Parts: sequence; C-alpha cells; structure tokens
Amino acid sequence: MVAVVSVAVSLTMLAGLGLLVLMPGGPQWSNGWGGSSPPVVLMCAASNRGVMESILADYRSETGRDVVVQYGPSQALLASLSITGAADLFLPADDSYLDMASEQGLIDATFPLAEMRAVLAVPRGNPLGLVTFDDLLMERVRVAVANPDAAAIGMITKTTLEASGDWERLEAVAKVFPTTVTEVASAVQLGAVDAGIVYDVVLHEYPQLEGVELMELRGLRSQVGVAVVAGARQPREAMRFARYLASADSRAPPIRRIWIYTLCSVNQQGRRRSRKTVCGGPFAPVLTGLFFWRAA
Repeated sequence: MVAVVSVAVSLTMLAGLGLLVLMPGGPQWSNGWGGSSPPVVLMCAASNRGVMESILADYRSETGRDVVVQYGPSQALLASLSITGAADLFLPADDSYLDMASEQGLIDATFPLAEMRAVLAVPRGNPLGLVTFDDLLMERVRVAVANPDAAAIGMITKTTLEASGDWERLEAVAKVFPTTVTEVASAVQLGAVDAGIVYDVVLHEYPQLEGVELMELRGLRSQVGVAVVAGARQPREAMRFARYLASADSRAPPIRRIWIYTLCSVNQQGRRRSRKTVCGGPFAPVLTGLFFWRAA
C-alpha cells in the first residue's frame, strides 16, 4: 500500500511540473489584458478551487490584473514549489504546509485567511441515513478518504482519528484513497462510493451532495493562509493579491465575512428533528444554502 501511495504522489508531482520543465525557453506568458509581463502565479489547494475562481473573477474585473492558478494536492504543490520555485503565492489547504514551507525557506510574508471544517459528504437526502461514525463501518457502506500522504484533508483526518483510536477502523473499511479532496467529492457524486470526508467549502461545487457533521470530525479543522513565495518573480503584485484575499474591506472578496447556512439536526435514527441557522466558516457567501446533517 505504501509503495502504491508513493508512486501516485510522485506521478502527481511530475504531472504538475511537466508543463514548466518541458516548455522550451521556460513558460511564455500572456496576462490576458494586452500586457506582456508575466501574471502572478498562485499554487492553490484543489479544495479551494470553486471559491478561488469566484474571487479571481472579481479581482480581474476590479483591477484588470490577472492571476494564473495551479491547483493540486497540498503535498504535491509543496514538493513542486521546493523543486522549481515557479510560483509567487502558495495557498495550501492547511497551514501546516505553510509551516513546512517556512522551515525550508520557501516563503516570506504569510496572511491568515479562513478556517475549513471536515464533514462527511453524502448524496443529497442522505439516503443511507449516515449520522454516526459507526455507520461508516457497516459492510454495506462504501467510504472514500483522501490520501494522507497527498491531501491536507487526509492528513488531518488521519492525525485526528489516530489520537482517538478510530483511524485504523476507518482505514480498514475505506474503499478508495484519492489524492485530492475534490476527487473524494466526485466519487460520492458519481455513486462510486456512498460517502467521503471532505472540507465543507468543497460542497459548494457539488450541489447534489450535502454534509453530515459527525462527532468524531467536529474538532477536525484546517486553518487556511496564503504566503508570498521567497524569490517571487512578481513580489509586488503577489503581495497585492494576498492582501486582496485577506482584506476585510466590504468591497473585497468576503473570505472573512460571516456566512449563513441551514443546519438540520437529526436524531440517531436519521430523522429530521429541527432546523436552525448558524454562523461561521470560510469563504463566506459562496456557501450560502449548503445543507448539513448533525447527529443529536
């Protein structure tokens, strides 16, 4: 199993590096706005793709500046950054990767942005009535967990559940270990599995899914930040975009604003018991309307 994981991660990293390595004379840029200077390059965790694309549309419209984004698993992005340094900004899915990048001298200024929570993604309506951790261990339930050696959500899931003694039980029944959190969500949406552990923010891209809050996952959160890469090719523009992401200005993308979603509490039999509105979470308004289940 370890050998397979290592090969998968290596292939992921090679795929991410391929375009930069194979392009003769290095990458050729067009900023999309009539200029010839290279745009800011952002390495961004796949979990934040939906939110980031929305933010980028606003940024381009408001400033006329462009940002090129490379999406992928946090570990593969960190490896790519350490090998090529071909980025101006680094935004992994958990700030532990920023700590590792800092220890390697790969980044300079860091801006905290938001917090993401781990939830169980299930088809909308929760047809199997999965509301407890033990429900995932039933023989008939197919579960996906992101690869702990590649994706932030997999890493923090393993770390958290190892502390409680639940990781071995989950690992034993998991059917697939995708390299990104979005692949986990896609597997659930396509029916390849019945459930998978994802970040709440990812559900914005999957309207056919909803989230289940499990007691064992309630403390499982990732702090999200963005860092300017040491030796960035466009340090001034990189700093400008990082500040734009972190800004609390009402005119800026509302990463830090409070958002509202509907939370359904359910009893242990999976029946709806009450509905209430709660506040909190990352990348605010884009998540409005997500539907969550929580065990009583």
